Amino acid sequence: MPSIIKILPDNLINKIAAGEVVERPASVVKELVENAIDAGAAEIVVEIEQAGKRLIRVTDNGRGMAQDDAGTAFERHATSKISVDADLEAITTMGFRGEALSSIAAVSHVRMTTALPGASAGTLIEIEGGRLKNRTASAAAPGTSIEVSHLFFNTPARLKFLKSPATEFSHIVTALSRQAVSHSGIAFRLTHNKKSILDLPAAASVRDRLFQIHGEELVASLIDITGGRDSVGIVGLLSRPASTRADRTYQDFFVNRRYVKNPSLTHALYAAYEGMLMRDRHPLSFLFIDIDPALVDVNVHPAKAEVRFRNQSQIHDLVRDALRESLRTLSSTGPPFPAASPAQDEGVREAVTNYFSRQPDEAVGGSDFPPKPLHSTLFYGKRKTDSLSRPAQAEFPAFSAVDRLNLDVPLRGSPVREQTLVPLAQVHDSFILAESREGMVLIDQHAAHERVLFENLQDLHRAESIPVQDLLLPEQIEVGPAESALLTEAIPELGRLGLIVEHFGGSTFVIKAVPSLLVGGDYPMLLRDLLDEITVHGRAGRITELRDRVLSVMACHPAIKVNRRLDQREMEALLLDLFSCRMPHTCPHGRPTMVRFSLEDIEKMFLRT
Repeated sequence: MPSIIKILPDNLINKIAAGEVVERPASVVKELVENAIDAGAAEIVVEIEQAGKRLIRVTDNGRGMAQDDAGTAFERHATSKISVDADLEAITTMGFRGEALSSIAAVSHVRMTTALPGASAGTLIEIEGGRLKNRTASAAAPGTSIEVSHLFFNTPARLKFLKSPATEFSHIVTALSRQAVSHSGIAFRLTHNKKSILDLPAAASVRDRLFQIHGEELVASLIDITGGRDSVGIVGLLSRPASTRADRTYQDFFVNRRYVKNPSLTHALYAAYEGMLMRDRHPLSFLFIDIDPALVDVNVHPAKAEVRFRNQSQIHDLVRDALRESLRTLSSTGPPFPAASPAQDEGVREAVTNYFSRQPDEAVGGSDFPPKPLHSTLFYGKRKTDSLSRPAQAEFPAFSAVDRLNLDVPLRGSPVREQTLVPLAQVHDSFILAESREGMVLIDQHAAHERVLFENLQDLHRAESIPVQDLLLPEQIEVGPAESALLTEAIPELGRLGLIVEHFGGSTFVIKAVPSLLVGGDYPMLLRDLLDEITVHGRAGRITELRDRVLSVMACHPAIKVNRRLDQREMEALLLDLFSCRMPHTCPHGRPTMVRFSLEDIEKMFLRT
């Protein structure tokens, strides 16, 4: 019987290996830049065309290579970083596996020129799909320049999985920015389609490098941290509790200057902020851990982005304690939450006043937009002592305590009853306590208002009639270079959602108008949160597919916050609007807007039954 197990040919082996190392153009940039750093480069230039699909060129002024080494460098597992088993426990370089160049060359066309300092001539290497096409002496500046073109030309399935040019380029910028932050003493330059994107001279500190990349606003929100013990040093920058984002985009961890992903470090970060963060808000961190290489394993994944610590729990506790101490020091020396400016305070006050000043039957979006039909519980405007004297209201199901998280399911075996909700009071200026025929309901005022604004924005968007309010003083916002490409692509779609944004040059954008429903909000933070959604989901050019996510973010910002006192008329108006919604029982993020207690439940609490 013929053998069915065969040794794979080298070209197929290289393609399989490339699938682990070269996921997208950003992976190529990361690997080539790491090689340049290991070569001792003082300046690294990255040139990109068509988001890396057409060309990636990385040029450095490092040590360069001799002709023999240049040819060997593209062989699998060829490296100058390690040579014996013991070296795996003392890795101090960015690369060491010897897989990157062979993997890149297997799925692209590669052209490399390199020369040793002071050499009379350099070396030219040309490879297509893993096959050597040319190796010859050539004129070359000291250092190395590697061009990667036609990426994934021989793996069309991988090519189809690439995202839009803006998304792929944002990944390139992010990858290069992380290398630049962790090696602030090296100068970096990045161009895209001949246009300069990043020009970063060597910086004296990580804070200075972050300023070069992200601008003054982000850096001003960060505090310095330092800590550690024994052979573990912890330094970096951390955001104040008030300076948070809608996702974890700016949470970077570096171990021995290598960007890594480690769930334990992420958990330690949030443990340090315990009790300080608003729901669904995330801190910023640029954290550097210097540790004995023997205590950390970086040989976990071909991309070298995952690490394991020999004593994971100890590192977790050291990081948590160092961050917590810095935050505790911050709170003892001054308020961690900056006070709102008078203009912001007045804007929010005006927005809330305008919301509650309209008539109950007035459409939220203006007179041209039809009011929603009332299809759920209404309340009677004035409190009555005699429940039988209340007018009949729309139908609303009753719920038991065990079902109160699934408010759309009627109480088993109970008929749908007519009843009235009467707002009685506020609890801690955050929750509305209302009475019903069947018991009582506790309503989250922020979640309720979110639902109202969200559905009105939905309806206005469907009708293509979102009313827009021009800002008397347009607001500027500085974004990072990765976000800049995404935001530029997203501007037309944002305009259809009523958010008018213009590119002001570089990484600066101007917010010129907002939907009328959102007047009085924090517009720069709103735009940052929208960018976070786009960054996470990678669909800058197709915001319509993210419409509900985007609208939910837009609805969250101007919604009535907790600790905001409402009078009787305001509570009644909010409940009326809430129960005019199609889905009044949850906020746009899926959290319940209310908890219902039947009279039977209350009696059981007091052992009356």
